[in-house]
Amino acid sequence: MADLFTPDLSARPHDAQVVRAMRARPEAIYKSFTAGWEGWFALPGGLIAKPVPQGQLFFVVEHEGQRHPHYGRFLTLQPNRKVELTWLTGKSGTQGAETVLSVDIEPRDDGCTVTLRHRGFYDQDRADGHGKSWEQILANLDARLTA
Repeated sequence: MADLFTPDLSARPHDAQVVRAMRARPEAIYKSFTAGWEGWFALPGGLIAKPVPQGQLFFVVEHEGQRHPHYGRFLTLQPNRKVELTWLTGKSGTQGAETVLSVDIEPRDDGCTVTLRHRGFYDQDRADGHGKSWEQILANLDARLTA
């Protein structure tokens, strides 16, 4: 029987994957993708995050003068190793689809390697666009955490 809490992505098979060597420590990356969204991704004061399995996530991002609400639920939490959550945004984002964002963290002596996979898009163009955005977002996060 399928997990009732994980979205069925079979009708939306498109995804993006980004692999990046990060200077930041695994603990800092894990915190950033659980309870630490404010300051690097979310607007201050609007974060709701309960990083437990099925715990809710809500925050607002401002991009090009517009606010974009993000909704989700935490699916898998392995401290300092993996965060998996649902990710839902409006027309300009996931087009209302409940996608799945997986962040795998592999420790290294000089930081970690992050493998980010975002899956469940209606089309590959939308997935590729998110992949390009995630590349820049991870670069900015690493710079912020190691400044």
